[in-house]
Amino acid sequence: MCMTSMLLLLTALLGCSSGDEGITVEDDWAAVGLTLTRDASMRDDAIVIGQFERNGIRLRVIDITRRFTEAKYSQQSVPVSHVSMEQLPEAIKEKVYQWGMSSLTKLFRLEYNGKTYYDMTSLLSSSKFNIYDSEGNPIVSYDDLEKINSESTVSCILVLNVETIKNADDAPNYLVGIWRNDWQHLIHGFEGEQAIVELYPNLPFSITEVISFRDDGTGYLRTIKEYKDGQKDIALDPFNYELTDYHGGDSYGYHAYSYLCHFEAGDDIEFSNRINDNKQVMVPYNAWVNYPWFRQTKDDYEALEVNSGQKYGIPAKDNSNPIVGRWTGSETSDALMNTITTTWVFRSDSTGYLLLDQRFSEPFVYTIDYQGSEAELTIYKYNTGFVVSDGFANDIVHTVFEPTILPQGKTIKATFKDNTLELEGWEATYQREK
Repeated sequence: MCMTSMLLLLTALLGCSSGDEGITVEDDWAAVGLTLTRDASMRDDAIVIGQFERNGIRLRVIDITRRFTEAKYSQQSVPVSHVSMEQLPEAIKEKVYQWGMSSLTKLFRLEYNGKTYYDMTSLLSSSKFNIYDSEGNPIVSYDDLEKINSESTVSCILVLNVETIKNADDAPNYLVGIWRNDWQHLIHGFEGEQAIVELYPNLPFSITEVISFRDDGTGYLRTIKEYKDGQKDIALDPFNYELTDYHGGDSYGYHAYSYLCHFEAGDDIEFSNRINDNKQVMVPYNAWVNYPWFRQTKDDYEALEVNSGQKYGIPAKDNSNPIVGRWTGSETSDALMNTITTTWVFRSDSTGYLLLDQRFSEPFVYTIDYQGSEAELTIYKYNTGFVVSDGFANDIVHTVFEPTILPQGKTIKATFKDNTLELEGWEATYQREK
């Protein structure tokens, strides 16, 4: 799946019975070695193990063992047989919780020569060399490790994950004000230095956006699409918004929000951003280059006529451009350990955006070349983070910023069939929304 992995992440009270009969195993989680059930009633069956704070972010460790029936161990599939945290030896309980605070963690129980051993593995560390006895002592002898690995009876007894606790109660609202971004002004590197670099100079137009948040929960997004000859297409999307998450604070040097926008044109989208001083970025990770939103004293485009209507709704069907519309399908995310809804919106003006569930991923400009039932689709993302592989920097070790190689967009194959859309590199088959 082509998506940036999304990052992160009381006392355990109840244990759960092991095993669930009659479940059909259909999803193979190759990257993490787990097989997920299709039983919808178990998808939200998570137990909160504990919560903590890291760099201003509220997180919790959850037990999601009962979502799985099989796990990979040493290239073999072993059964999942749930054992609650409170039933583990104290030394093992402490170790697996510490691992669980970092990333998705699996705990295996190994029965060998009348004794019980425990093996921990995570996205950050492989198994075989993290084997402990019931007292928490590591097995350090290579010969013992080899025998235990090859001759023991193995089952996966615990799967932990970490997730963010969303809470915006009593949050200060530093969103309020007017913000502007464009394809010219960027910040880069670890110190957030500023530069002027034109993004996608070969496209026939560029895009500037102005967003206004009022303290009464209303606002608007103004989109200015400016062509090389000076012509401007201007859209205006009023919205109501509500904060859904906040973390950070003055002591951390940033304010991070999630907020749900109810657009007048019909879209309901959750955005996430991070405000630092008088600029904000809409990426959940540390990217090498951002074209951020800068705080403004006024909207310089307010007096211009709106001539392109609203953009955040379901585009009308365009018979001359079959990809135009709102397309929805399901994707499995190894990082999120879940199946999520992905939605692509393609407008007739060659712009669009991608949603993951209801969350805003990135806006884009696109070009498309149709060849019968197939097409070459090129996506030019913006208002998102760019990493070294996207261009801009040629020496990450010495943090040299030389924008001699600019992003050129990513070309993928699109296939149309019976009012469905398939995109190369994305596992879903997308259905057009009406």
